[in-house]
Formats: sequence, structure tokens, C-alpha cells
Amino acid sequence: MVQPVVSVVIPVYNGEKVLQACVRSVLEQDAEGMELIIVDDGSTDGTWALLERLAAEDGRVRPIHQANGGVSSARNTALRHCRGEFIRFVDADDVLPPGSMRTLLEKARDNGSDLVIAGYTEVVGPMRTARCLRKCEDTMPCNDVLPHLNVWANSFYYGVLWNKLFRREIIEKYQVAFISGLNWGEDFAFVCRYLAGAEKVSFTQALVYDYQRNAGGMTVKQFFDCARHPFANCRMKGLLFQELKTLYIRRGVYSKYRWTLWLYLFRVTLSN
Repeated sequence: MVQPVVSVVIPVYNGEKVLQACVRSVLEQDAEGMELIIVDDGSTDGTWALLERLAAEDGRVRPIHQANGGVSSARNTALRHCRGEFIRFVDADDVLPPGSMRTLLEKARDNGSDLVIAGYTEVVGPMRTARCLRKCEDTMPCNDVLPHLNVWANSFYYGVLWNKLFRREIIEKYQVAFISGLNWGEDFAFVCRYLAGAEKVSFTQALVYDYQRNAGGMTVKQFFDCARHPFANCRMKGLLFQELKTLYIRRGVYSKYRWTLWLYLFRVTLSN
């Protein structure tokens, strides 16, 4: 069996109304060698029937059904089935613009990157806003990224999965996984764990993702869940700080940043 170039991971729960547009935007990418690992996390609507139909129409779609366990559980399930050299995460209520996959793959291959971080478009109804915190096309050692991360760790740019391309080899070598039961910030915890094992990071200003910022979206739902449970919210932010701190310890630079790294807790509270 030919190894896919990239495995696209899509967790979904009751996404019958939005999933088809998401999957279509991935399948229409001008990049060869894709597989779509779509995990239905115990949906109660017509999501599974839709997935079966999509899989019958296109062999690149590999649906998996599991009992409801949350988005982290669904992504961990998907990772166990990925066969691609690279891994890309997509949320079921968002879409990829044309050329997105090719842009990330070319950047990774041309520079031997372990991680590629790109810009994205925030979509609110008819409004589209370009977001790119680091406006450069540079490739650098991972430790050279840490000063910028120290200041902007609370940002979407570093904190989400979907504007990035990962290498499966590093995920498996360092057993990088999502924290089950973490209902907010699970993306950022994964990125911290991954960066601990990455050596070369590339940046591109290309806008590779359309993030649909709406009241029904996954990210907004997680925000309101945190607001409704303030004590759990504080605990989760403390856990995320520990993940960030552990990254700097494992990279051997914690002593350099120990007096400023704690500001993450202040910044993430203000921004969330």
C-alpha cells in the first residue's frame, strides 16, 4: 500500500450540516497523496450516514466511529490510524482555501521543516480578516522561535492546530498526544509537546485556513464552557502553563525565561 503524503484529521460531533463543505474543501486541494481520517465522536444526528456516503464516493475518506469522548479523544483515535508523512488538523465547521495544502507541503519539503506555521483568515459572516502574527517566510531552529512564543503564547497563531503542518514521525517518536478531558486549550498543549521534539520551524504569510468565527463553532463553544465554569477554567490555564513551562525546560532554556514565562497566565486571562 502506498504511503499517503499527508493525513488530514477531522474530529466531528453532530456536524451533519457543516461537514460536507469542510470535506469538499479538503478533497479539492491540489495536493496528491491525501487521506482524510474523520472521527465521528458519537454523533446523534446524521453525521455517520453522511460519512459513509462520502467514503463510498471517495476512497481517500476513512471514517471512524466511536462513543462520545470529546475532541481530544477523537483526535487521539485519528492519530492512531494516520499513515501520512505529514499530519494536518482541520475542524469540521471550517474550510481550506484553494492551494492551502500545497503551500504547507512545499514549505516543509523545501526547508526540511518539522513544523510549518502559517497565516489564516478569520471569517465572521461576510467579513474576512487576514491574521498572521509573524509576517515572514523564515525557517529557523526551534529554540529561535521560543522568544516570540514567550510573548505570544496566548495567541490563536500559536495556540491552534489548524494553521500548522506536523510530521507524523515526531508525533510518534515523542508520543505526542492530546490530553483527554481537557475542554479548552488542548490544541496549545499539543503544540507545546510537539515543539519539545521539533528542531526546525518554518513560517509563511500565506493564508491557509478559513476559520469560521460563529456562535456555533467549536472554538467559541469551548470559550463559553470555560466562562460557565470559572474554577475549572483556572485549573485548565494552570495546566497549560505547566505544559508551556515543560517545553522550555525540555529545550534547555527555562532559566533564561523563568521570570517572564509566568506572564502567560496574565495574558491568557485577559484575552480569554
